[in-house]
Amino acid sequence: MLEHIQRNQECPPERGLHLYEKYGDPAEFTPYRDFPERIAASADFFREQGIGPGTRVVFPFETSVPVIFAFLALMEIGAVPLSVKPFVLNTPREGYQEFLARVAADFGAARILGVPTLAAVDLPVEALPLPPAGLRRAGARLRTPGDDELAFVQFSSGSTSFPKGVPVTHGRLRANLAMITRTDGREPEERVSSWLPLYHDMGLVGGMLSCFTVGCDLLLAEPVTFLFDARGWWEHMGRERAIGTVIPNFAVDYSLKLMQDLDPEEIAELDLSGMRSIYLGSEPINLPNLEAFLDLMAPAGLRRDVFMPCYGMAEAVLLVASRPVGGEIRVVTSPSGVPAISVGRPMAEFAVRLRGEDGRVCGEHELGEIELAGGSLAEAYFDRPGSIEGPDGYYATGDIGFLDAGELFITGRISDRIKVGGRSLFAADFEQAVEQLPFVREGRTAVAQIGTDIVVLTEVDREARDDVPDSRARIVEHLVRAIGVTVRAEDVHYLKPGQLPRTSSGKLQRRAIVAAYEQGQLEGLTLAGPGS
Repeated sequence: MLEHIQRNQECPPERGLHLYEKYGDPAEFTPYRDFPERIAASADFFREQGIGPGTRVVFPFETSVPVIFAFLALMEIGAVPLSVKPFVLNTPREGYQEFLARVAADFGAARILGVPTLAAVDLPVEALPLPPAGLRRAGARLRTPGDDELAFVQFSSGSTSFPKGVPVTHGRLRANLAMITRTDGREPEERVSSWLPLYHDMGLVGGMLSCFTVGCDLLLAEPVTFLFDARGWWEHMGRERAIGTVIPNFAVDYSLKLMQDLDPEEIAELDLSGMRSIYLGSEPINLPNLEAFLDLMAPAGLRRDVFMPCYGMAEAVLLVASRPVGGEIRVVTSPSGVPAISVGRPMAEFAVRLRGEDGRVCGEHELGEIELAGGSLAEAYFDRPGSIEGPDGYYATGDIGFLDAGELFITGRISDRIKVGGRSLFAADFEQAVEQLPFVREGRTAVAQIGTDIVVLTEVDREARDDVPDSRARIVEHLVRAIGVTVRAEDVHYLKPGQLPRTSSGKLQRRAIVAAYEQGQLEGLTLAGPGS
């Protein structure tokens, strides 16, 4: 990574990092040719603070230029950034302090980067101050780390347990970045936009470091910038002639919700004809919403083949499989009888197979757990004994899917599987079906099988809350039509806002949700009638 940044010193002066606070305002611009001198000077500052090779630093990764340079400076030293979510205002302070303390204790961190949002937080270890603004070391040249040297530690999503640390070596990072940039074919003179959080593998590796590798312009913003102005982000990408981005499925659903009432004339003003590669991953893809969004955005010139459904994980650095640029988006019927979208062929560097519940390696179009070997897969979790691979060298991902014509299809997580009458369905099948109803709030549904019962926990609008029997009946009827499964009306529960816990990357913490339900902690949140 550092060698690419050093090479980018030869880039034209107008190429670099553009950081936006609002999409309609001018960006804070940092040319790539300034990076080596600023990184080297920040590394000198950290050395004066006692940071050396191997020093472990808890790194709350805020989206700002000083924090980005601090991250690269620690890599220049050979220190180990432990990349974690920053503190945000709607996060319970005590819970966040406990999270930091556990990361510091579990992984032997000596310091924690003193980013601005930590001012109101009690720190478990001594703060490492950010380097002062404007530091430079003239004529600096960054080193080229060895392949086996640790670059940073990123964390698994934590959807079923406390996040596990994944050690990312420079060699594995180089390998996965090569997979990403060859798949989308970006060129140095092109521009890529991202608002994904930098503590998440999609935001850090797919959004930011991939641009630093190629030397193309990075148009960067915080996630909240997109949340406050989704339409403005699409306008911004058209105006700045961005050719690509990296997003979770949520961004399509959210954009559709906020923009679906725009007239075709208003959509046409966006001019997205230059977009050619939108990586779409991280969570199950809502096919009806994706089609509706493509229809909506057609007047803007957004191509129907622009989306690149993909599959990846922190354990592999990031990318494992992706549809290539301009390839056909394939949708087939899964072995469970519901539509499934291809995430493309696995990268050639990985060996991929699927294993059924009976332990047998699956054939074509058979559901099984996805197992990986080779490529940029980590050997072990950080500071944990043993390999993540099984005895025969494959890592069991916990994801269920199938292969069809050499392409990979993801149907869900093992922990999300719902078995009905010999069919293997998944929580996302039910959740996406429920959220097709107009009175159900987007992204606010969790479905789980508890014993033989299928339990639906969801947020609905006021009208549905005022007539619970009727709206519950509509949910039950819709599930029968959409996926052929009958759910009892008494197992459909309405929640107050904010009751579904999520991971730092926005995924539902299903184990915690089921535990809360079984322990009666959601009692009183279930609406029994009007005014509840």
